[in-house]
Amino acid sequence: MSGTELKTDLLQRWMMYSKDAYGSGRIFLSTRQKQAVEEGKNFSQQAYADIWTRDAALVQRVRSFLGTNFHWHEQLAKSGSDLEVIETLQSMIRGESVVLIAEQSCTGGAWIDQTPKPKAFPSFREELMTGLGMSYDAATAYIDRYNDMVDEINTVTARYANRAASSLAGDAATFTETATPLGDATSFEYVEDALSTDIEELAASTNNPRFAARMLGYDYKTFGMMLHRFKDANGLGPADNSIFHDNGDVEFNGRIFEDSIHDYAR
Repeated sequence: MSGTELKTDLLQRWMMYSKDAYGSGRIFLSTRQKQAVEEGKNFSQQAYADIWTRDAALVQRVRSFLGTNFHWHEQLAKSGSDLEVIETLQSMIRGESVVLIAEQSCTGGAWIDQTPKPKAFPSFREELMTGLGMSYDAATAYIDRYNDMVDEINTVTARYANRAASSLAGDAATFTETATPLGDATSFEYVEDALSTDIEELAASTNNPRFAARMLGYDYKTFGMMLHRFKDANGLGPADNSIFHDNGDVEFNGRIFEDSIHDYAR
């Protein structure tokens, strides 16, 4: 796994990674890795975008990084203004779809490699964190509850495996009626946004433009402009409520359009 350099000063070399590349499949980041992510977010928040735009080499590295790792930002990487490119990067760092890591200690001592061995990052966890803004702890609690319910369903299925299909269907229906829906759980007090009972279909699709913007990696203002252009191009009116999928597809009245919402990023 390799990152892309953002900038280097006397004591620190700041490297950009996509969230899945940095997480490398781990359910939990180490304490030091979490601290490194927070340090990068603080560094980005304290920086002035217009100052970074004065460094042409830095802007070019950011363009290359976004275009390579986030295909829906290819148009932005190619023709967006320098300020748009830098502000998009800072927004993605705040949302943790991009992590900014200082790979050399502030004391100027030995090199600190914050990156683990590469593995496949679980997309379900990534969707919960980047799409719905959950913390690691909130996403973990959600997944644990989900897995518990799956285990209960598997237990019921195994117990009645030799029964007739109709009997098995009746048992499954009984379990469904008595099980506590995930959306009614009250243990996630630290989740900032109130989630609907279907948890926006596990972050796979939503008809809420604000959720869609976060799910697809855009700030809300940029996404709103993209949506306006999309509706104009496809004959939809302002009140036509569409469904957005996590691959960029847009659905209206059961029809999925041929063009993706990503095609309208500029």
